[in-house]
Amino acid sequence: MVDSDAVVRARRALGAQLAALRDAAGHTQHGFAPSTGYSRSTLANAETGRQHVQRDFWERCDAALGTGGALTLGFEQIKAADRQQREHEARQARAEVEARMRAVQSEFAHTVKTPSQDSSSLSSWPADLDLLTQEAAIFWVADTSEPAFAAVDLGAAALRWLIAPDDPSAVRTEAWPRITLGDVRRLQGVQQRMKDLDNALGGGTALPLAVAYLRCEVASMLRGRYDETTGRALMTAVAELTLDVGWMAYDVHQHHLARRHLTHALRFAHAGGQRLLGARILSALCHQALHVGQVPRALDLIETARNGPRKPIPPRAAAMLAAMAACVWAAAGDATQCGRALDEGESALSRVSPDDHEPAWLDFDEGGLWGHAARAYRDLGQVRAALELAERATANCKADHSRTRAQRTAILATAVVQAGDVDRAAQLGEAIVSDAWALRSHHVYGDIAGLLAALKPTKSTSTTDFVHAASDLLAARLPLTPS
Repeated sequence: MVDSDAVVRARRALGAQLAALRDAAGHTQHGFAPSTGYSRSTLANAETGRQHVQRDFWERCDAALGTGGALTLGFEQIKAADRQQREHEARQARAEVEARMRAVQSEFAHTVKTPSQDSSSLSSWPADLDLLTQEAAIFWVADTSEPAFAAVDLGAAALRWLIAPDDPSAVRTEAWPRITLGDVRRLQGVQQRMKDLDNALGGGTALPLAVAYLRCEVASMLRGRYDETTGRALMTAVAELTLDVGWMAYDVHQHHLARRHLTHALRFAHAGGQRLLGARILSALCHQALHVGQVPRALDLIETARNGPRKPIPPRAAAMLAAMAACVWAAAGDATQCGRALDEGESALSRVSPDDHEPAWLDFDEGGLWGHAARAYRDLGQVRAALELAERATANCKADHSRTRAQRTAILATAVVQAGDVDRAAQLGEAIVSDAWALRSHHVYGDIAGLLAALKPTKSTSTTDFVHAASDLLAARLPLTPS
């Protein structure tokens, strides 16, 4: 997400303050950088406000310059202001979308069957595109508080994806309005902003907005008129959006909704002729199955994903799927297969070329591989490898991916607990809690609860601050999180 002008100015001012303190102490950038443990280029970019650097950088600068924590305090103030601004933008966006939703609600009353009429007929794999768009619209406008409404046969959906013939046409005629590629690009732009919001503030913040957009805009677009090229592009864009919505629902523990959104995404990807995207969606379903302890199902899903694209998989996609497979094999207790999958993932990433033509959603990188590997080794009890890879993965997080940073830090913290370093685990836990106040993420709350359960029994004085902070957060947040 783009920083506000106030945050940009504050970051530049903090950087200028660092430069002034460094100059006053008689240090050049080349001379001062080694004392921080960061490169000269990182220092230079921080001093001009061009680079997002984390708390550790400012703490080291404070220590090297003897400032008494002034720079770290400035960083925390900027971080707090940034969170406040993002939350304000999220509230504004929600209000706008909800107003739009109310304005078009009457349209659906006349053009789409209500869920009460036919809620039991939702299938795991709608047979044609007309049925797909109708069922998706029914689901999006429904009261889906009952898990039975969103129930889906994942095995049937995965099998149909694997063997179903291509949809013969994506054309819709004699409908209104006319949909163009410009409309599809607008949808893609909204999808990217929703994804940014999800990454920065969690699924609980992004999900209501994304579902409202599906109801208000996407359902109407699907019922419009479009030619073959636009139709395929529209199906692909809707698949990417519903994949993200599935992740959001999964992040707030609405598992039945997540499965239904993700299976719709799988069907839309098939309609768009996007086999590789379908494999990515199956990987997401695998991730969810693993989270809820369904290891055999997770293994079936990831193996289907790895063998279903019907043509050679690009290296980055192969690495992503291999990393997910490694986590499943680790959960199954098979260290040999886990190691083999991680080797395949590392080998695949080494073949990635700047000339590869990759879709925007295929953003898997070394940090992602290290994060998956750290989780796998932690689950296998291989503490040293888990620690090393979790350190790398955490350092590799993008600045605005707050949830990912919290999750990777949690993997690191639990590995640190396994290594017996209670003090450091508590320090890491405090950092996670600090980030989690701005997140609506059941995954992160669960990570904090797990770390709290591991550290509270130690009754160490070094864990007291974390225990209190974590308890306060969970008491405030978990009652608001759907079960």
